[in-house]
Amino acid sequence: MGGLKNVYAIGAGMVAALTNESATSKSVYFALCTSEMIYITHLLEEEPEKLAGPLLADTYVTLLKGRNAWYGHKLAKGELTLEMGDSIKGKGTIQGVSAVDAFYKLLSQDSLSVMHPEANKSVAPVEMCPILKTLHKILIKRELPTESILQAIRDESMCDPRERIEMARGQSLYRPSILGQPNGDVKA
Repeated sequence: MGGLKNVYAIGAGMVAALTNESATSKSVYFALCTSEMIYITHLLEEEPEKLAGPLLADTYVTLLKGRNAWYGHKLAKGELTLEMGDSIKGKGTIQGVSAVDAFYKLLSQDSLSVMHPEANKSVAPVEMCPILKTLHKILIKRELPTESILQAIRDESMCDPRERIEMARGQSLYRPSILGQPNGDVKA
C-alpha cells in the first residue's frame, strides 16, 4: 500500500485544489481511489493487508497532506509544472510520479487479464483502474490537463467502488506472475 498511497495522493491533491477543498469531491475521490488500491493489492498480494485501522489512518493522512498530495495540489494550481521534474527543493523526490508509471506498466502487461464485470470480456487489470489511468495520462504521457482527474471521478460509466471491492474480495485475483514470481513463493 505504501507505493499506492503515494500514487493516489497526487490525485487527491489535484482534486482538493481544483474543487476549492470540497469535502464532497474529496470524499468521492477517497472512496474511488481506495477501491482501486484494494483491487490492486488483491492482484499483487496473496494475503493482502486490509485497508483498516492504522493503515487506513496513514493512507488518509497521506492523501490529505503528504508531500505527494502537496505536489498534486501545486500542479493543479499551476504553482509547479511537470517540466520541473519530481525532485522538489525542500520536499525531496515526489515518489508518486514514478510509482504511477510503475503500477500502470505492471497492470498493463499483455500476459495479464481480468474479466470486466460490465463488458463481460477480458481486459488488462489497469482497465479496472480509471483513476490510475488518468494519472498516467496527466503525469507520464502528459496528454491530459490536471482538470481531467475530476472527469475521472465523475465518469458515470466507471465501475462502482463497491463492485470493484467485491470483485477483488470475491474472486481469486492474485497473480504472482505480475511480479515475476511463477510459484508465488515471494510476497510483494
